[in-house]
Amino acid sequence: MSPNFATKSMEKLNLFFILTPFMGHAGQLVELARHMVKTFDHITATVLVIKLPGDEIGTDYTDSFTDHTRINFIHFPPMDLHLFQHCPTLGFRVDAVINHHKPFIRDLVASAATGPVGALIVDMFCTTIIDVAKEFNLPAYVFFTSNAAFLGIMFHFQTLQDELGQDISELSHSPTELQVPSYANPVPPSVLPNVLLDRDQWSKRFLPYARKYREANGIIVNTFQELEHHALRSYDGNTPTVYTVGPLIKPKKPTPDHEVLQWLKGQPESSVLLLCFGSRGWFGVDHVREIAVAIERSGCRFIWSLRRASPEELNGFPDEYADYNEVLPDGFLERTAGRGKVVGWVPQAEVLADVATGGFVSHCGWNSLLESIWYGVPVATWPIYAEQQLDAFQMVKDLGLAVEISLDYNQMNKDQQLVSAETIEKGIREVMDRNSAVRAKVKDMSAKSRMAMKEGGSSFESLRRLVDDMSSNM
Repeated sequence: MSPNFATKSMEKLNLFFILTPFMGHAGQLVELARHMVKTFDHITATVLVIKLPGDEIGTDYTDSFTDHTRINFIHFPPMDLHLFQHCPTLGFRVDAVINHHKPFIRDLVASAATGPVGALIVDMFCTTIIDVAKEFNLPAYVFFTSNAAFLGIMFHFQTLQDELGQDISELSHSPTELQVPSYANPVPPSVLPNVLLDRDQWSKRFLPYARKYREANGIIVNTFQELEHHALRSYDGNTPTVYTVGPLIKPKKPTPDHEVLQWLKGQPESSVLLLCFGSRGWFGVDHVREIAVAIERSGCRFIWSLRRASPEELNGFPDEYADYNEVLPDGFLERTAGRGKVVGWVPQAEVLADVATGGFVSHCGWNSLLESIWYGVPVATWPIYAEQQLDAFQMVKDLGLAVEISLDYNQMNKDQQLVSAETIEKGIREVMDRNSAVRAKVKDMSAKSRMAMKEGGSSFESLRRLVDDMSSNM
């Protein structure tokens, strides 16, 4: 990273960051704070950490963060889970928790001990806090933790409903593919996520989010121009300025003694397949056995992060198995002992960074996809929840940076068909092909992602424009 930028004439800029207590959201926003403080020596950051009841890991990244004196963390005390058990989904629970903290955030902004607040940067799910910024005549910027294409479809659907009266839930039954400006190819209705099609999720959460985004002074997206140039050119004239600042990648943790990292040291280059499905990813027994059959037939080396459903299932977080034999086919562990590891949690970034890793079966969360690009590891797509179906579609169809196991698998769909061992095996063989066009494109995009973050690169210059805008709005 280049030296810090500041001049004597620059006023100190104190930024408040309000994060959503999901692992994928909290980590990105903290990385943005760290990146801004390291790059501009006139910036200080105050990060407000809200705890999600029942989730012990969502914000744990903030607990061990000690490497910069100009970042201050304010931790709100944990709350009683029982206060929010009426919420029908995890997303509604998050909204309720954030709304509960709104008056406390207002008081902190009003009496900031670290000096006058220059701007608020709010996570994409914390848009209610924009009201606090308006009350104090402060600029507010939304940090959008998904990609530019998904931001585009949110705005597109908001326009369809607010200006044309379209019932968004009916789009799932469209007999034709949809023309969405932020995607280069027509979008099949089957890849539209529940958060857009479910009436409650859309009307009570994502539609209000999209409306509030338009009230912001700017929208910060963890992406880069070279990756999403089509989507970034697709927004309408009512969209605030969009700043691309990515890829923001959490630093690798010092975990050299982890068993999978030790095991990787003895494997040939690009020979190991990682199967990992995010902080909330799990499969039922039927799918676990199909995956096991596919792995065994493929013959490849592998690391498989295998976790079981939480008692809350879709509203909870996965648990670890006490004994993998209770779900795996008889004898699987013995037959694959020499060429693979079945484990619980894995240090995903560290595994992807290892030269032995050659492919990644992923749930297609945006953080994971950015890590795969940064480290030059091609992905086989298997979306599970949230907007991951659209992420998979974009990676395979629009960008050509992934191979397909599934584009439209959705754990929320009770009628979801089983993904067969044959389909999984085909995806594994394709993603591990050392001579594939996809692998070459991923390697090329990896180099571009790193250039974007260097001084003079597209994301570096976009960040500079963002800081200039914040300073001019003080």
